[in-house]
Amino acid sequence: MTEVTYNQFRGLHKGTPQKKVSKLWKKYKDGKYKLPAAEEPTEVIEEVVEEPTKEEPKPKTRKEIKREKKLEKAQKEKDQLLVIGELCDEYTKLQKKMKLYALRLSDEEKQKVQDRLSDIAKETIPKAYTCSPTDSWKIWFGPTSKSLLINTTNAMAFQITREWWQKNYQNTIYVDRELLQSNELMDLEIKRYFRMGRFLPRTPIVGKECMLPQGVKDIQMRGGQGTN
Repeated sequence: MTEVTYNQFRGLHKGTPQKKVSKLWKKYKDGKYKLPAAEEPTEVIEEVVEEPTKEEPKPKTRKEIKREKKLEKAQKEKDQLLVIGELCDEYTKLQKKMKLYALRLSDEEKQKVQDRLSDIAKETIPKAYTCSPTDSWKIWFGPTSKSLLINTTNAMAFQITREWWQKNYQNTIYVDRELLQSNELMDLEIKRYFRMGRFLPRTPIVGKECMLPQGVKDIQMRGGQGTN
């Protein structure tokens, strides 16, 4: 190794007391001391993290696309049915309000309720549904108040109650009546119409969504024989 100067020697012994450095320097000059290896500056290597390359998504197969569209359609129908169910619940509550508190409601309040009932009816009835005075109907009475009224001409089912039927169509003769021992068959029929999108869990609007003759005069006008 090339001989170093005193200043260089001191640089190789940083942190060593001066007195000891002097003694080591003397030994070094007498050839009795070997210089420590000079510390080389440590090179800081910055680790480069390579981002994983993004793989291009594989193109979807026709089967996958078809399945996704089917699921989207099913979800959309489910959301629509949920909205319809909520609206029909509101419809039923408003009808009960009119029945129970009719004497307490002002004319203005009654009109607001009627307008809301009309709006809900428009929002929930299938656009393809039509009704005429000559349509064929059937009604299923269960062991409870729950009943099912079906327009068989236009394949539309409405959930009603015995009380609603007695109030509006008790005397009509243009309907097939069937009394069931349980609601099981009725529930199966409801599911069938529900899958077709032709079932509403509310009563139809009298004279608009259901045009069965109500009284003796209506029955006679249609050509039937009413009972007093």
